[in-house]
Order: sequence, then structure tokens, then C-alpha cells
Amino acid sequence: MKTQGKEADKQINPDTNKEMQEEMVGILTAISIVSKRLANRLLKNMERKEPENEQNQTCTGRGC
Repeated sequence: MKTQGKEADKQINPDTNKEMQEEMVGILTAISIVSKRLANRLLKNMERKEPENEQNQTCTGRGC
């Protein structure tokens, strides 16, 4: 049976811990890049749809 908590952390090889941290940094960096790309695509799609929405809306407010 594996020990849990702080005892388990002490048993991990320091090299393994460093490797795990480096892998996590790589994964988080990749997630960040993908998130930024998706956000940019979403903004572009929203900007494309805005002119369409403005043309399709009927004037219902004041000053029309």
C-alpha cells in the first residue's frame, strides 16, 4: 500500500520531481497557446458577425 501525504512526497526521487515539473510547464504552455489561438479566432468570428447583425436589426430604439 502506498503512503499518502507528506511521506509520499519525500519518497519521490528529486530527478523525477524535476522531470514532472518540466513536463507540467510544457503542458501548461501548450494549453496557454491553444487558449490564445481560440480566443483570437472567437474575436475574429464575432467581428465578422457584428456587421451582419447590424444590417439585420430593425430600428426599435429612440431616434429611429
